[in-house]
Amino acid sequence: MLLGIRNNSSVTISSNTSKIVTITNPLPKRAASEALALNRKNLCILVRALTLHCGLNRHMFNLKLQDTDPCRLCKESADTPLHLICSCPALMHKRSTLLGKHIMQPEDAKFLPAREVLLFLKATNAWEI
Repeated sequence: MLLGIRNNSSVTISSNTSKIVTITNPLPKRAASEALALNRKNLCILVRALTLHCGLNRHMFNLKLQDTDPCRLCKESADTPLHLICSCPALMHKRSTLLGKHIMQPEDAKFLPAREVLLFLKATNAWEI
């Protein structure tokens, strides 16, 4: 499960930092088991994707290290892991081959196995650590 926060989870967000402070509903056991089975490098990639703390344009823009945040592949939407996984037109063929769908709804991405997500992110060549 990629995005372990379920719809019925309670999340507290700090208003001045925009960071998740607490999650009262922890990750489902399956998602936690998948994450713990990963090696350190892959777990780091997964955590960075989940927290949006990565080298993609959206994060660089938020840090004021980039002037704009569009996807470097399609230039249509913000360059985020969710955009790459779900809807980037430039990755449609890879998404279909590796994840089974040309375009994916964010709700569907929540249930992707961690290993499939990692394989896809690495195959995009857009992922920077």
